[in-house]
Amino acid sequence: MSSIASHNIDDLESLLVTLQDTLGIIVPVEQRNSLLGKITPLLSIYKLDSLASLAESIEQNKQEIIKTVIYDVVSQIQMDWVLNSEIKEVLDDYIFSQLPDNANVLILGCGQGQAAYAIAMDLADFEHNSGDAKNIQFVACDVSATDVEYAQLGKYNKFQLAGLSEEHIKLYMLADAKSDELQVKDSIRHIVKFMQYDLLVDSPSFDQMDLIICLDVLAYFSVDVKLRILQQCSDLLKSGGILLTGNNQIFVPSISTLERVEHTSGIFYRKKVDV
Repeated sequence: MSSIASHNIDDLESLLVTLQDTLGIIVPVEQRNSLLGKITPLLSIYKLDSLASLAESIEQNKQEIIKTVIYDVVSQIQMDWVLNSEIKEVLDDYIFSQLPDNANVLILGCGQGQAAYAIAMDLADFEHNSGDAKNIQFVACDVSATDVEYAQLGKYNKFQLAGLSEEHIKLYMLADAKSDELQVKDSIRHIVKFMQYDLLVDSPSFDQMDLIICLDVLAYFSVDVKLRILQQCSDLLKSGGILLTGNNQIFVPSISTLERVEHTSGIFYRKKVDV
């Protein structure tokens, strides 16, 4: 796996500046090795000799496909069963109980499905413990068509399941007789619809939502891009609907239709009720 140490530091800085200025992508320090490990193979694929050459190709729009691949790489960082603690706590302790029956929930940045299935499993736990069957339907989106296809299958090997609790494996996974993989049970898989969706390009083609969960995707974008995404989220919410980001510094004053709610279970944002 490539690391920061294996690249010229000036070339890396050139790439980071280009990602921010051209694509609106900001790479936190703690994610740079992970990102480089995924980006470095692009150099040989597109016959580039350095990260600086990659930056130049992005700036000059020499190969549009590179931009698409970069967005895919950013989206792939969120591939974990372990939810952001802020998201999990407020879902479990407050939001699930407040959602209406038959609510529509949108999950953005779902990667290969782990986080979306984890949220659906947490809902199943809530319904079992409370006796309140919500009949919630999830739509989980990602920019990568390959990841969406993988998520739809709902099959994961033992290494991919490392972050899933033994209790949830027992309750919500089945052994696959034809491989060493485990399959997400139909009771979970059938309430999550996966679809390809690019936050920065596509026009939404789904119903308005009661809840939007924006996973850690926002952390990788500049302020201007964040605001565009947040405005789109607001437009997709029903009046009184909830936006949950796991990143509470989201410049809400710039989004006039959203209000910050500081609940004892955590912070979230609510679309202002139509008057």
